[in-house]
Amino acid sequence: MRPGANFIRSPAVAAISTLLALLPLAGCAIPPSGIPTAADIRGLKSSGTVTMTQVFLSASGVGSGTLTFRGRSYPFTLVGSLIGYGAISTMQAAGEVYNLHDVSQFSGPWIQGTGSLAITTKANGELWLENRNGVVMRLSAAQAGLTFSQGRYELYIQLSQ
Repeated sequence: MRPGANFIRSPAVAAISTLLALLPLAGCAIPPSGIPTAADIRGLKSSGTVTMTQVFLSASGVGSGTLTFRGRSYPFTLVGSLIGYGAISTMQAAGEVYNLHDVSQFSGPWIQGTGSLAITTKANGELWLENRNGVVMRLSAAQAGLTFSQGRYELYIQLSQ
């Protein structure tokens, strides 16, 4: 084995490669302007489920997850940004997807936000995300690390090929 071969296959290098590959796409699409709430899904039946893991460094995050929709699993990658000073943290989330009628509606920009300043070191709670197709994710999230945010988070999800 040549020197440095293990470094090329490391998870950190894979995450950086994913970030660099998706970053140009993230700037091409405008995220939705609204922040979803329970009122947005009132009376709707869940369309599927999502699990995701993300690592934040500074104001950027990279991660991966799986969408389960109509009996099939769809892996995805994501890049995100916090509005604020940034973070050194990890997040794991799982929950339900609403208003998804076709898997093609899932990829693209998503937005989340509480509108309030937050400084957190460890947090468990609900995370609401919405994309411009009106698809809503209601997730239970667990975060570990340190985050300084203004309560707004944007991310770009790309289904894997």
